[in-house]
Amino acid sequence: MVSQHQNQAVGLNRYAERRARLREAVFQPKRGTPPDATLIVQSPNLRYLTGFTGSSAMLVLTPDREHLLTGGIYATQIAHEVPDIPKSLIPTGTEPYEVLREVLEGLGIRQLGVESSVSVATLRQLRKTLRKATIQVVPSGSPTERLRLVKDEGELQTLRSAIAIADATFEHILRLFQPEIAEWDIAMEIDFYMRRQGAYPAFQTIVASGPNSALPHAQPTERRLQVGDFVTVDFGARYEGYCSDITRTVVIGRASDEHRRVYNAVLEALQRSIEAIRPGKRGKQIDALARKVLAKHQLADYFGHGLGHSIGITVHDGAGFSPREKGRLQPGMVLTVEPGVYIPGFGGVRIEQDVLVTDTGCEVLSQAPVELLELGQ
Repeated sequence: MVSQHQNQAVGLNRYAERRARLREAVFQPKRGTPPDATLIVQSPNLRYLTGFTGSSAMLVLTPDREHLLTGGIYATQIAHEVPDIPKSLIPTGTEPYEVLREVLEGLGIRQLGVESSVSVATLRQLRKTLRKATIQVVPSGSPTERLRLVKDEGELQTLRSAIAIADATFEHILRLFQPEIAEWDIAMEIDFYMRRQGAYPAFQTIVASGPNSALPHAQPTERRLQVGDFVTVDFGARYEGYCSDITRTVVIGRASDEHRRVYNAVLEALQRSIEAIRPGKRGKQIDALARKVLAKHQLADYFGHGLGHSIGITVHDGAGFSPREKGRLQPGMVLTVEPGVYIPGFGGVRIEQDVLVTDTGCEVLSQAPVELLELGQ
């Protein structure tokens, strides 16, 4: 049996290794002069680098030192979750950036790199406060987000569990696809079932029936399912901090010829896209393939979003598949593939799989059925 202390040591080592990789990216750049330190404030990045699960903290990294700052509300939590990093607690009523300034001065920092994802208001306040200490604030890009794109074995194990919960949830709700069942009732059952499995909804669950299914981000309503409806469900489980994301579309009653035409076109786009995924491919190449398949069926004009995105600590964890995505796929990336067709007044189809990029291609992680299901007959 592995002790709790041994498990914690493994986790701390993993976070330390991630910080080491971030240091290499920030302080040993191929071009330009690196800053004296970098500041991490985004919650997903803090969790990835330290294991801290609170909503507010600041991590300062230099080439050889590190320091965490957070409010007193997290004093006990951060001491337990991040015992290996020196830290300062920000007193209640004190301006956080003033405490940050004192830490930076103690470390001898003259130039501070800041994540490009921070808000304009945050950047302005930082510059205003740190100007007093003649500390220059400069954007440092998104190095942590780039590291997060490729998952390690621990992350993959957790993601597999999150995806398995989503698969089980879909199987659980199949009995609810009946005429006169309200969209909202299905959405509540999805969320309740995932919570019973020890997970949280990764985002607001979508259940969209009939004409509502033509809205890619429809919110559940009291509309009741009717024979002849497409019904799209889009949901994910957040399990131990990692998110899954799957979508399935079913038909209530018997599928018409038009139901089958639209559904099979989307399914073909999904399958062809997955078959083409391999390391070195650009995201926009996979996206273009899906659009080519839909164009063959005269349906490309009804596909109005990107083909997919990375999943991980957040449900949109970074780059994926879109007409603008120039990045190349790497082994260890976990992404969604989700072609869709949305026809106003008729309905829509979206089928979404979670896949892992491997050394030679990809592995489909989602196991819920993708063939057209005719339910509620």
